[in-house]
Amino acid sequence: MIIVGQPRNPDQRFIFAAEFGTVVLEYINDHRLNRREVRSRGNDPRSRFARAPQILVPNRGGIKALADLGRTCRFRKTTGDFPVPAVVPEVGTWLTFLADQAEQAGSSMLLAVTDLLTEHWATGQSTLENQNLASLMAWIAPPDGVSVEQALLDAENPVIWPPAGPSTSPEFDNQQLHAAIKEFDAARGSGESAAVAATQQELRNIIGDQVKPTWRMLWDAIALLHGVPEAPRAAKRFDADCAYFTDFSDYQQTGTALPQRARDHAVGAARRLSWLERHIEAFEADKAFDDPFVLADRRSIGEAFAGTVEYVEPDRVITSDKNRPLLRPLISIRTFDPTRLADGTQLISPTMAASHKATIVETVVGEVSSLVTIEVVGGMGKPDKPTIGSVPKVGQVIAYLPDPGWRIPAAFPAAGTTPWTHTDADATDLDISASNTATAEEWGDDD
Repeated sequence: MIIVGQPRNPDQRFIFAAEFGTVVLEYINDHRLNRREVRSRGNDPRSRFARAPQILVPNRGGIKALADLGRTCRFRKTTGDFPVPAVVPEVGTWLTFLADQAEQAGSSMLLAVTDLLTEHWATGQSTLENQNLASLMAWIAPPDGVSVEQALLDAENPVIWPPAGPSTSPEFDNQQLHAAIKEFDAARGSGESAAVAATQQELRNIIGDQVKPTWRMLWDAIALLHGVPEAPRAAKRFDADCAYFTDFSDYQQTGTALPQRARDHAVGAARRLSWLERHIEAFEADKAFDDPFVLADRRSIGEAFAGTVEYVEPDRVITSDKNRPLLRPLISIRTFDPTRLADGTQLISPTMAASHKATIVETVVGEVSSLVTIEVVGGMGKPDKPTIGSVPKVGQVIAYLPDPGWRIPAAFPAAGTTPWTHTDADATDLDISASNTATAEEWGDDD
């Protein structure tokens, strides 16, 4: 456990940041040792790290705290006025990378345990209340011999279950922490090393009493999560994490890497938003593949459908623009689900092979059911050698949902040609490397 005796003192804050950064970077660097070859479409050999870091925090507030700490640290200078150890800006850059990945659906490099738990267990609380780890665990796994009602009452008592952070209880702040910090300041002012050590140990003890219950509860939650079967597509998403981790690590090793921007410009923000939206679509599709209840939820609102095959034209062949024969079977499916997918929507199926692709040709909506005609466009093989089982048969029950797969990224203007509606010519970029800005953004004034 690493503490700051006087949080308003910038020197102590960055001593803390250096100690904390050493621990974090040791963990990250441990994942930058072993690389493995990966398949590449080109001739150039490619490799990526076999593992990626995974950091767990109690709740979403912990993610924001790490993002704020990364923002504070990554612009600090190691020379000139107010220098800091080199580990400080380095860990700030990595924390910012991890916080950015936490916003990306499907990434598992930085996760809030409360979000992991609510993915698999339901409670009678609101989304905001579910960010309280103690009350969430009271619903899911109350202590032995304690009812859910009593466990929830205990979770609201900061003496029994101190807040999981990043903020502490106001009662603790006013009654214990404030007095302990004053004693620490007085000891430092006296210059007596024994008094400084004693007051610092007292701070460590009272802060430890606040942190240890959450630490133990985190491991209890992790034990619960270990009991959840791994989703079939989790390995694919973790491979993507390894690729992002490798790319960012390799960029940092170039010697020309710059810290992330203090603020995104309009084009960069739009490009990142588009990137995040594509990952949300892919993650939602993955969950529908892995979990029939998620698929049923999407079917209920018309974002997917399932039904029985009524008609199949398995040997249908068309001629491409290049005058090549293409196998394109037609299938008609009777479904009782609401059908809101437009003609031309590209489809994938959790009930068929992963290579199976289709496109909606026509939907005839009836009073009770609908007849959806689709064209199979992938995964069948060649007309003279079709793949066995690649085309559904009459009477087979099959499900489809929109394909979020690769598509051409949206086109954005260059940063220098941003439309005037998204440009503020009078705005100046924040010089966050200045001491009074870099150290005070989220950590309080330096007075």
